[in-house]
Amino acid sequence: MLISSKRFLKLGAGLLVAIVCFVAALWGIPLADVRHSFARANYLTLPLMLLGLFAFFWLKAVRWRLLLEPVRRFETREVVSPMMIGFMGNNILPAHLGEFMRIYVLGREHGLSKTAVFSSVVLERVFDVIAILFLFAVSLVFVDGLPESYKSSSLAIAGVTLVGLLVLGAYVVWTDFFVRIAEKLLRFVPDSLRGKLIGMLETGAEGLHSLRSPRLAVGIIATSLAQWAINGLTAYCAVLSFGQTLPLLASFFVIFVIAIGVTVPSTPGFFGVIQLCFWFGVQPFGVDKADAFAASVYYHLSQYIPVTLVGLYCLSRSGLKLTQVQGGAIETESIENEAVETKAVETTQTVG
Repeated sequence: MLISSKRFLKLGAGLLVAIVCFVAALWGIPLADVRHSFARANYLTLPLMLLGLFAFFWLKAVRWRLLLEPVRRFETREVVSPMMIGFMGNNILPAHLGEFMRIYVLGREHGLSKTAVFSSVVLERVFDVIAILFLFAVSLVFVDGLPESYKSSSLAIAGVTLVGLLVLGAYVVWTDFFVRIAEKLLRFVPDSLRGKLIGMLETGAEGLHSLRSPRLAVGIIATSLAQWAINGLTAYCAVLSFGQTLPLLASFFVIFVIAIGVTVPSTPGFFGVIQLCFWFGVQPFGVDKADAFAASVYYHLSQYIPVTLVGLYCLSRSGLKLTQVQGGAIETESIENEAVETKAVETTQTVG
């Protein structure tokens, strides 16, 4: 596989993070208790969890199709294969390279501008954050048993989410105005950095055209909320499988903690990180730590294994090799970085 020295260092750091998280997640738990948890678990929930996984990725594919509609109209089934190849890549390759794998595969199959596809993937992450924040705020408001400090913070989170949506909408409609404001606010920043930040604003706006259509905007928001709600229910099923109780809406709290955790550089698949974050998410609700660890492994593997296998199958069907797609993804990442840098230089010269 193609791994640069920089990526190798990131992988090493990620491995260290994974080990530390695994140790922390298992700290104080007798291994016999973990074995007992797995032995007495009810695995009849697995079909329901796999159904939830299917719905999660189908909704994700529908949303990606909507985000891509200003570039080209796709059938949902056309974007599924590149998407699953990308998520498989995230599971087995470092540094979220899978995101660029799906950009490369979709662009290659349909002759699309990789920059346009890249913008849609970036926008996906924005809506993931908004949806997860919203569901987290809901869990803090309606779940009993949480400290009052948690509940009061939900109002702040809800406010931040609302403001974020309003700012995003205004940014889409009045992009030039936002750029001019940013130029004034950043006038004391060094020219090179200011140009890069302004360039990123202008480049990012190119991926937001889909939000100018009310139909697409509603569809994107609805699918974002639905997919993460389903993912939360999957975590809820995992906890129930090990004989522990958890308020239904508390699963959104768990998903929020996991979403924060996976932003930390780690190994492909986020082993260790997910286990520790799962424990942090269920701990306020009195879930036994051994059962929480076992449930986190069950939840994690019920997604990791099917997604990796489906992605490898899609890769095989595409006629591409993993090394070929990985090389194309690295090249795509480099091109996008250069595009942002070029935009930054042009903006700096214009502002100057």
